[in-house]
Amino acid sequence: MRFDKNTQNVIKRIVMAYNAKTIKEAADLMNVTASVIGNRIHRNSFPHDLVLTCIVDTGVNPQWLCTGEGEPNIDGIKTEKKSIELSSEALEKLERIAALKNSGAITDDEYQLLKSSIFKN
Repeated sequence: MRFDKNTQNVIKRIVMAYNAKTIKEAADLMNVTASVIGNRIHRNSFPHDLVLTCIVDTGVNPQWLCTGEGEPNIDGIKTEKKSIELSSEALEKLERIAALKNSGAITDDEYQLLKSSIFKN
């Protein structure tokens, strides 16, 4: 298998595999600092250890991750499935704040704050 010689492309695919928005977010999920990833990009050094971590964590297709060829087959980060029980009252509150967010009456940050307050109760 021929590896992608452009490390930045591999890092972009790692970020995609973690469904992250930024390199820092992906780095946090891999328990490394963003500067570790930045150094790999700067040196154009193939990130073998990060690739292996990503494959184990996400179930991504190794060929796609290393070369960009094939399908990603991203399963997402493997986590335990958890369930949340909501009362009718909490569900109604969530629906109301979602409607406010969708209408533009509150910002995303305000929505997250209100939503988290519902789950703390």
